[in-house]
Amino acid sequence: MQEEIPAGLSPQETIARLKEQGAFISVSHPFDSLRHGSWSLEDLQSITPLVDALETFNARCMRPGANRRAQSYAKQVGLPGTAGSDAHAPFEVGRAALLLPVFSNAVELRQAIRAGSLSGRASPLWVHFASRYASLRKKVV
Repeated sequence: MQEEIPAGLSPQETIARLKEQGAFISVSHPFDSLRHGSWSLEDLQSITPLVDALETFNARCMRPGANRRAQSYAKQVGLPGTAGSDAHAPFEVGRAALLLPVFSNAVELRQAIRAGSLSGRASPLWVHFASRYASLRKKVV
């Protein structure tokens, strides 16, 4: 990215400004209602035509249904899926991956994402308690 995007813009305007800079846009954990960043179906539908992909597996989703719903929605609208571990600790790194063929530019990345192979396993439930503890401890110190 060459230019910072100001806070407070609509999702549509933010996406447009990022796209002007050649960004690849994937919506992270769109149906994980237990965490900040969840989308209502209506809002997600309004940005779907503007994005390149949808995260269809996130290792930190506590409800497996959130990932299944994202997979179903991505398939329904013809978007490729991405994966995220949202790792907060070293042992979580690699719990989700999208293995891609070789690419060398943004156009090839968009093609590679469609050919990618997703793998992953859910993080254990207790990692959320460890993250909450770390967050609270930071506020106290």
